[in-house]
Order: sequence, then C-alpha cells, then structure tokens
Amino acid sequence: MVIGCTTLIAATLATGLMIAQRTRRETRSEELAILQGVRKVCKLSTMEMSLADYARKTVPKTVDLPFTKEPTAYLFYSGIVSAGFDVCDNAAAVDVIHAKREVRMVLPPPRILSVDVQRFETINEDSGFLNEIAPADRNRWYGEARAALERGALAGGVLDRATAHARELFAGFVGSHGYTLTFTVADGER
Repeated sequence: MVIGCTTLIAATLATGLMIAQRTRRETRSEELAILQGVRKVCKLSTMEMSLADYARKTVPKTVDLPFTKEPTAYLFYSGIVSAGFDVCDNAAAVDVIHAKREVRMVLPPPRILSVDVQRFETINEDSGFLNEIAPADRNRWYGEARAALERGALAGGVLDRATAHARELFAGFVGSHGYTLTFTVADGER
C-alpha cells in the first residue's frame, strides 16, 4: 500500500512537472514568435505618401545686357515619401508579460525613412546663349524638389499617420496570439 501511494505521488509530481515544462516551452515559443515578428526588419515603414508639385525657377543673369533676359524653367516633380520607425534603435523595446497576456512596445519617434523622386521634368525652359541654365542649376533644383516633397509629407501629417498605422499593425499581430498591446512612442504617446 505504501509503495502504491508513493508510486502514485511520484507519478502525479512527474506529470505536473512535465505539464509545467510544456507550458513554459509554449509560453517561450509565443514570446519568441512575437519578438521575431517585430524585429524582422530594422526600418519599419508604416506609411507612404505620394506627392506632386510644380515650381517656377529662375537663374540670375551672368551677362546683363539690354537684350538678354533672366533664364526661367517650369518644373514638375512627383515622388513617394516613406515614414516609419527604426526598430533596431536603442529606444525600441518589446516586453511580453505572459501573466497578463500583454505586450508592451516602445518605439523611437517616427521619422522620414526615404524620399523617392519618381518624376522630375522641365516642362518649359527659356534661356539664351549668354544666360543659360547650367547642369548645376538643374541638380540644385532636384535637391530642392526632394526637400519640398519631404516638407509636404511632414505638413500632411505623415509621422502621425505612421504612428497610428503601426499601432493598428502591431495590435492586430499580437491580438492574433491572444495578447493585448500597450503601444508608446519614445517621445510620448502619439
């Protein structure tokens, strides 16, 4: 009888240990899946904004004679601005709290990740042989077009939209694993 009770107690303890160990493995597996899902990419682009604009540009005269005029050009440019987060930044953190089934995520402030000028055209150019538009002028205008696209995206709220979209993406991802998300941005809630 004592041997039977001892065997029963030992079997119960062994079964309990195996179940606890399996639960820890499953919990760790879920945690790794969430962490790997978040850290698959360092640069997480959560918003792209397409923009287009035109501009009139002039170049000062190099030769100022009565019959010469200031060279002018009308430009059209368009592009895509991507905004998001650098997840590999030191400010980024992901903590999984299994007891509460909660994922706490802190991301660095969103920023412009890329500006892709897809179209840059001179629609109309008017210059003379004494006062002409140089390649350096066109290169400068291209840089100004890139900067204008970036300013336009910032004015259009691309960073706030990137934050809102990241919150939706991560909430859906961790929600599919049965967890809730606490999402903050390093410089404060957006």
